[in-house]
Amino acid sequence: MESQHDERVGGKGSRGLHVITPSLEELQQAHLYILNKSNEVLSYIVRHEALVKESNPKMTKNRVLKGHNKTFLNWFKDIIFGDHNASKMLRK
Repeated sequence: MESQHDERVGGKGSRGLHVITPSLEELQQAHLYILNKSNEVLSYIVRHEALVKESNPKMTKNRVLKGHNKTFLNWFKDIIFGDHNASKMLRK
């Protein structure tokens, strides 16, 4: 005897798993958000913000933050993979 819920349990019903595929930009924003919450990454964030500020000392804080957010992930990858002393967690 079949249950009235068999189709739903099998993934055929209107409820259940709904897969979303984020855009590359949304994925990068999420990655940046997570890195910003990590104490282990904080020194890299401060260092990168200083580099962004140095590149144009007249930048406002808001522009520095935008420049940092736009370029941090690629810079961070280059730094981490070039630093053999970086923790295994950061190198994942």
